[in-house]
Amino acid sequence: MCFTVAMGFLLVAMSTRAQERFEVTPFAGYETSGSYPVTAFSSTSGTTVPIDNLRLNGAAAYGAFFDYGLSENFQPEFMWNHNNTSYSAHNTLTNTYFNAFHSDVDQFQFGGLFMFRGSEHVVRPYAAVSLGFTHENNGDGNADRTAFAWSIGGGVKYAVSRHIGFRADARYLPTYGSTSQGTYCDPFFGCYPANIHNYLHRGSFTGGLILKF
Repeated sequence: MCFTVAMGFLLVAMSTRAQERFEVTPFAGYETSGSYPVTAFSSTSGTTVPIDNLRLNGAAAYGAFFDYGLSENFQPEFMWNHNNTSYSAHNTLTNTYFNAFHSDVDQFQFGGLFMFRGSEHVVRPYAAVSLGFTHENNGDGNADRTAFAWSIGGGVKYAVSRHIGFRADARYLPTYGSTSQGTYCDPFFGCYPANIHNYLHRGSFTGGLILKF
């Protein structure tokens, strides 16, 4: 009888411990602008103008982190980040930007974070890195776009209780934009033409409520 009761308490404790490995963090924040070079023409106000740069404008962001505590200090993580924003194009004739088209941007990242302090601490700073892709749902007849993206950054978690906390996160989150011809130089072969991969260099700053179970 005592053995059965003890086993029952052990199973409940193990189940509780396992449940507390999962974290869901809805968040809100801001993502900065980023741009990449293009060679194209655009029609605006009935006039065709040459453009050499597309800029994805900064905008409010929202989404969620999904984490699993694989060990005391490491968590695999999935992140979804949504921006309701727009593209602006650079007019080479007037050296000004004009509104080009609306874009709903969804970013999906798969990675992990490493926490620098043990679980007994209330405040836990961390570093994060991830790989994934960005999907743009573009308006005004422009084709949708899906491109490679990655991120690196960090933040801090603050535990209010065993099941609730707060999280602040800041990261560099670039997305592939275009490929252009450029010149690459190295000490062995000199300078030669090469393809250059251009990225939307954006920063993401978010905060949210941790729900741990």
